[in-house]
Amino acid sequence: MTSLGRAGVLLPLLAGAACSSMVEVPVETPLQSKLDVTAFRRILIAGFVTDLEDSDVDLSSETSRLLQNQLRSNTRLQVLEPDRPPLQDALEKALEKIGEGGSYNKEEKDQYRLEADRILQDPEFWRKMGEEYQQPLVVTGKLGFESQNRSGFQPEERVVRRADGRPSYVRGSRYMERKGFSLSADFYFIDTKTGETVHKERFTEEVLYSEDQRVSALSSYFELMDRLLPNFLGVITPQKIRGTRVLLR
Repeated sequence: MTSLGRAGVLLPLLAGAACSSMVEVPVETPLQSKLDVTAFRRILIAGFVTDLEDSDVDLSSETSRLLQNQLRSNTRLQVLEPDRPPLQDALEKALEKIGEGGSYNKEEKDQYRLEADRILQDPEFWRKMGEEYQQPLVVTGKLGFESQNRSGFQPEERVVRRADGRPSYVRGSRYMERKGFSLSADFYFIDTKTGETVHKERFTEEVLYSEDQRVSALSSYFELMDRLLPNFLGVITPQKIRGTRVLLR
């Protein structure tokens, strides 16, 4: 083929490429739930084990309330709401074994954690609860919420003028006061027909604030729970991941 002929073939192709455009199309990718809950008609948030230290947030109550709201809105399951979390009585009895309420030493805290873990893994305890509440799927577990001090030197870049007037980047570090909060949640999903744990899932979230931000512990807790809730729901309900796909036209 002559040079003129090759040029005649290439020109339409190049013209077509130049005229093509890219279009972003929204797409949804379905994700199956991690746990099949079709055998259950009811679900019960039984309460949670938390640290004995004083906290600005009532972790067990606030988390139970948020989970109940999400389950009512996003699942077909009947959400049971007893006046008192069923796990609470067992945890209070565990504290009675330790001694008088108030401040606890390290040995007493360790003893409480061991007893709380024993309750969480006791099939007989959960079977009895199932008999009382018509054998629901139970959600329980352990929660932790604490403040974080992340103050320290942070890298930074500054623009300075050299002697000849030209700008120059200077790398250095600056001490910054930073605080934050972390939330950890170990969720246990228990089949109260058998008393066995059918699934466990651990989630952790953290948020940091600069020195000029004044955010309360409760506000930080709600911010972290907003991040955590979709992951919790993904255990028992199908989810969709939304994104975009680029198409040429």
